[in-house]
Amino acid sequence: MLYRAEDISLSEDFTSDVVNVALYDKEDFVVGNLERFGGLYEHGFRKYFKSPLNIMKVQPGMARFFRPSYLAFVPAEETLRDIFELYKANFHCDMSERRRFDEVPHLQTSTYSIGVDPCFQKDLFTRHPLTGKIIRHRHPYTTLPKFTLPVHPCIAALRAGSLISFSPDASPISKTLFAIAKYHALFRSDIPPRRRLTKALSVTTSTSSSSSSQSMVFTAASSRSSASAVPSESSNPGSSNQDTGRPRKRKLSTDSVVESPRAVKLQRRIPCVAGASSATRNLSNGAKSSRRPSEHIHRLGVRCA
Repeated sequence: MLYRAEDISLSEDFTSDVVNVALYDKEDFVVGNLERFGGLYEHGFRKYFKSPLNIMKVQPGMARFFRPSYLAFVPAEETLRDIFELYKANFHCDMSERRRFDEVPHLQTSTYSIGVDPCFQKDLFTRHPLTGKIIRHRHPYTTLPKFTLPVHPCIAALRAGSLISFSPDASPISKTLFAIAKYHALFRSDIPPRRRLTKALSVTTSTSSSSSSQSMVFTAASSRSSASAVPSESSNPGSSNQDTGRPRKRKLSTDSVVESPRAVKLQRRIPCVAGASSATRNLSNGAKSSRRPSEHIHRLGVRCA
């Protein structure tokens, strides 16, 4: 009899209020391994986040032990070998010829065993799916039953790979699972994710390049128009009273400072010189005229006397 994921718990109290646990709910380099070796496009795993192939139902107290992985469901050895063969075939073939992991018929279902992290030593309890009998399992959990899950074996194997330790002293949970994890680590950078159609990429590139060239032409035209507009304004500084820009104000203030003192100086010098010469002439004429009456009176007095 195969048990379900909700038939294992940390206590003897099982409930029907199970919770959904996604094996992966965000993108990281581990998900990138499945995209590369599983025949997906770049960021192609996003559509699986809420897929039944990525979600399992567990007891409420068990959810926190499956993420991060203190516990994991490990596919059967035969299924792991088929997964490994698919990954190696996708690595050696052209990107357009890769097979998607969810389109391989014999990789749709599998039986599972519980993989346990070495630091986890809590008691586990299983419930028989038909009779409801509860059995306690103690570390090292040698009596745990087999399980069946709705998730895809490739996604389950990817999650179980987090239990793999590359330490030489660690005993592998599965030799094939260890080989898959090592294969991912060695060739991760050598097999890029499949991208979208090249034609679409070229159209996007040409569109962006044409847009950039048009913007450059527009910028150059704007620069020429602005450059041609500047001399016309400087040649006629008083032609428009609406422009209150700084250059025009500076030129007007400069003209007033330069020209008005010269005009004032000229106005002051000319009357000053003219006044001085006329005053001199008046004084000389006055002196002459002042002497003339006295002489005339003297002459008259003499004559009268």
